[in-house]
Amino acid sequence: MKKINPFKNGLKPVAILAANKEHGTRLKYLSGCKCPDCRRANTTYQCAREVEKKRGDWNGIVPATKARKHMLKLSEQGIGRRAVHAVTDISLTILHDIRTGTKKNIRARTERKILAVTPDLASEGALISAAPTWHLIRQLLAKGYTKRQLAKMLICDANALQISQKQVRVRTAEAIARLYKKLEAEGFITAKHYEPEETLPANTYRIKPGVIEHRMGE
Repeated sequence: MKKINPFKNGLKPVAILAANKEHGTRLKYLSGCKCPDCRRANTTYQCAREVEKKRGDWNGIVPATKARKHMLKLSEQGIGRRAVHAVTDISLTILHDIRTGTKKNIRARTERKILAVTPDLASEGALISAAPTWHLIRQLLAKGYTKRQLAKMLICDANALQISQKQVRVRTAEAIARLYKKLEAEGFITAKHYEPEETLPANTYRIKPGVIEHRMGE
């Protein structure tokens, strides 16, 4: 039987959250306490918040409306949430919830990252963080594949992956992601049982030209 959360939006009222908090905290102030210590804590928070706003680094809660509208606009131009994820490193789940309107509020930094995504930035040749790509590569290595095998699955004329640890092109990230999904669908055949596809002529691509750089060079 599904449990029903008795609290609005699944969140406990601030009075309950602050019940066991000491005085001199902002949460206690928000619950209604206006003693000198709690007022001082709130003032300190507000001052720090204003400083962060002026520096453009404030990370408070903001409505997800702007981010959602921007994602929908990008989608109309053929840029989906996976491309936004590749550029921003924001999880696909969060992006999905923002786009569908399920997530009503987000952090200010999340909003800034999404609003900074442009069609040019999300194009195949744009450089993005290599962290998500290397996360997938390390998972494949842990399952028994070698870098040489992975390289041969992507391109024929390569003895090892040549991917920067810092940045990769969007097309490279997408190619690795597609390979991971393919191997996952096959049940992650280990290196011992993996049989490479037919050998292709030298200096040709195993996948569609333009999807990944030759020899994985960045």
